[in-house]
Amino acid sequence: MNISALSRSLFILVSAAGLLMAGHAWAANGTDPARFRLTPALLERMNAVEAELKQSGAANKQNDDNDDADAESVQDIARKLDAQPHIRAALARQKLSSTEYVSAGLAALHAGMYLAVEKSADPRAAASLTPEQRANIEVMRARRKK
Repeated sequence: MNISALSRSLFILVSAAGLLMAGHAWAANGTDPARFRLTPALLERMNAVEAELKQSGAANKQNDDNDDADAESVQDIARKLDAQPHIRAALARQKLSSTEYVSAGLAALHAGMYLAVEKSADPRAAASLTPEQRANIEVMRARRKK
């Protein structure tokens, strides 16, 4: 997944990355991005959602409710996506829940951020990653090579 391709209407997802990197207690019930495992098929479905939103012009709609700072969990962000019918419909067409989309997006963002600094990072930093995060980094690395 090309992180820079996230649409503006999904800005909520990207703005929440700071909380992820700060070690916030994100989620329960299997939605913790640090424990979420990405697959190439899932990333393709996410790209299809983004492409649909971009094609429909929904990606250019600005959310005037500037309350992104209140999003403290995957569930909070998912509720914000669910409140936007065009996003909810695009997710449904790809058989994705908003919770799955947010968890996967944050997991992909984390993996992409790791890859961006990998060469200059302390090698011991990888020791703190979960097995899922390590696997996600490899999925994202393989996508980058395409």
